[in-house]
Amino acid sequence: MSQQIRYGAILISGSAVLLLMSVVHPSAIPFGDEVALARMAIVDAFAHSLAIVGVWLLLVGQAGLSRTLGLQRPMVAAALLASAMASTGLVVAAALDGFVIPRIAHEWTGADATARAGLEQLIRFCVLAASSLTRIYIMMVALAILLWSWVIRSDRLDAALPWVGGIVGLAGFATLFGGPAYVHVHELMLLVLGQSVWMVWAGMWMIRTDRTAAPWREENPYSQT
Repeated sequence: MSQQIRYGAILISGSAVLLLMSVVHPSAIPFGDEVALARMAIVDAFAHSLAIVGVWLLLVGQAGLSRTLGLQRPMVAAALLASAMASTGLVVAAALDGFVIPRIAHEWTGADATARAGLEQLIRFCVLAASSLTRIYIMMVALAILLWSWVIRSDRLDAALPWVGGIVGLAGFATLFGGPAYVHVHELMLLVLGQSVWMVWAGMWMIRTDRTAAPWREENPYSQT
């Protein structure tokens, strides 16, 4: 199995893991119910562990995609850098949402009224920080998708992938305007689904083109073996 096929499979796997994360992600904190809160903490930790693993897999796959398109090209390098910066922020968001907030919510259960007010403010801050980092991730990955799609279109490597990238990329930017400050779980699911469609398509393109690699690599001077 060639490296390009491995990178393509990793890109698809990362997208699948993030989709699974969006499905199992809890929708609300059950304040006042210790049993439900303990159950939610387990599910929340699992969901955000998936998010961290999925982002890591995606970044590895995106590095392979960038390698295929030519890392020495400024537009390709800029796309990978945008995704890498955003991935770091999303790991922080996943840590806040999946591990810090459930712990604070658990402390809220046994606190007095004064302490609860402070803990509620801290939870709101953590949720807002995690939502902001998530929106930045969606925006930066949308930018990366647009840049990769432009290179693929310019080199005429695939007919449909650039158009899908254009739609997904612009949709990612559109979520920054007029929406609520907090990212709702259903909105997250739609955003992850949209970007995963492009990532899976790109991974399949990498696998497909590697099987007929010789003529394609002769025409594309930027490809790396």
